[in-house]
Amino acid sequence: MSDLFQQRRLLCPYVRARDYLEGMLAPAAESKVPQRLELRVRFAGMHGRGLRKDVLVTYDVGNGPVRFEQFWRVHWTPYNGGLYPEFDGVLAVRAEGTRERSMLELRGHYQPPLGIAGAAFDAMLGSRIASLTARELLDRLGQEMETRYRAEEVAEQANAR
Repeated sequence: MSDLFQQRRLLCPYVRARDYLEGMLAPAAESKVPQRLELRVRFAGMHGRGLRKDVLVTYDVGNGPVRFEQFWRVHWTPYNGGLYPEFDGVLAVRAEGTRERSMLELRGHYQPPLGIAGAAFDAMLGSRIASLTARELLDRLGQEMETRYRAEEVAEQANAR
């Protein structure tokens, strides 16, 4: 079993980031229907080329020990099979030291396919691919959240005039 942990700093207050993430994931969680998601990894020097894999992802809301803390259970499995591990984890927004920032985190674990050979591949390269994939996913989510925040800030400033 391999562990995965990635973070992305958000230029967005915690409360808004938490609400944006909920708005993005709640419809999929409520539907209980796996959503198709393209996971991508780009490698430096490959001019935009990299690995792409479609997975079926499900989300389910969870609550932490503190009432206002919310997290999302995430599970994905390869779309149409293949040599790609299933993943179980948690996606959450955490408060950061300042009012204007927060942190988006993905934490979980996966079992590399192919037994001992898969574990050896994971030790050499697979875990790096998994980290880059998670980072790219957090970047996509984070960019959408920050875009929403900036748009709301512009609208609030326009209304204040």
